[in-house]
Amino acid sequence: MKFLSMSLTDKGLVRKNNEDHLLEVPELGLFAVADGMGGEMFGEVASETAINALRDFVTENRAVIDAFQMNPSAENKEQVLDMLADALRDANAKVFKEADKRDIDGKMGTTLTALLVIDSTGFMVHAGDSRLYMIRAGEVSQLSTDHTLINDYRRQFGDYSGVFDAKFSGILTKAVGIQEYVEPEKLTFAILPEDKYLLCSDGLYNGLECDIPDFGGTLDAPFEDTLKEKERLKNAMRVLTDVVYKNGAPDNVSMILVSAFSTDEEEVTGTREFLKKFDKIRSIELFKDLEYRELLAVMAQVEIRTYNKYDIISKTLAADRELFIILEGKVSALKGKKLLKTFRSGDHIGDVAFLSGEMPAYNLFLDKTSSFLVIKKSAFDKIVAEEPIIGVKLLTQLATVLARQTNASTELISEQ
Repeated sequence: MKFLSMSLTDKGLVRKNNEDHLLEVPELGLFAVADGMGGEMFGEVASETAINALRDFVTENRAVIDAFQMNPSAENKEQVLDMLADALRDANAKVFKEADKRDIDGKMGTTLTALLVIDSTGFMVHAGDSRLYMIRAGEVSQLSTDHTLINDYRRQFGDYSGVFDAKFSGILTKAVGIQEYVEPEKLTFAILPEDKYLLCSDGLYNGLECDIPDFGGTLDAPFEDTLKEKERLKNAMRVLTDVVYKNGAPDNVSMILVSAFSTDEEEVTGTREFLKKFDKIRSIELFKDLEYRELLAVMAQVEIRTYNKYDIISKTLAADRELFIILEGKVSALKGKKLLKTFRSGDHIGDVAFLSGEMPAYNLFLDKTSSFLVIKKSAFDKIVAEEPIIGVKLLTQLATVLARQTNASTELISEQ
């Protein structure tokens, strides 16, 4: 996979100075945006300090990136994400120390959203309300979460209308440098040819009359060559900034556009297959309440497996405490010679084994070669621990599906 990027940062039409800083290091695949706060030039110091610290930390730990490029194992991928998270923590420590030196503890800070791209894998760490968007096949999805009071409330309780005064809507619940320690939001995801990624400060998305997703079509065109791709990125940035300036550009405006492309026909063909499979996964009942970003977080913890006709998967379910969801294929549940149930695309298999570790009281035979989305219990527990809101959604939906299956499987239960 190859990448092109373009960036823009400006103070806007109202602010006297620019407190945003951007980072583009193509040779590392590292991109970041920081939006400083603190007044009296302290915001500028905070964002610049954070960006420099992030760049230096990742550069010093280049060996972690190299190891993943040589062997893109799950363990090495986790080490890259941990390294990038440590880079944000290091940036936090340096900004906090700088504030302490100036005797303005808690008053100088910055948002920080970083994207690291390595071949076909993306890594994000994030704190604050700057954003990372993915533009894929014309659909725009926000991958970062706004760490604001109003958004935290919305994610936990739903509708917030009438709960908060408008002046409190932008209060940050997480940022770099405000406190001695910060835990970054983390995400890994697959990068596909013709993906675009937009990192931006709130001065961009707040300055638009319509949501950024309305601009997805501007970038939705097949890759032809680098010159045309650069022109397309320039045009997209021009479209966005023209609207912001038309609306008065009251804040600093900063963005980086990153374009992924490949001239390898095999990779491009693989992209089409991935999108088909991903659309099927999005339609699975267990995941129906997940936002796009949340589904990507889940996908980072699962695997897709294919088994052959006549394989028996009953023992696999219990031994590894795995939940199987059929993507394509057909599975029969048999007790002795009696057919108890037939499972088809979208059905769960092994819910009880997944939750309790008990062996199913029946055998599961594949009637045809079948592909499955497989979730290990250990991976599921990790999701619940690290992303409790996602965990609640999954557990609620799993309970709903189990209740429905129990109600519909009286005959199966009576045979056990």
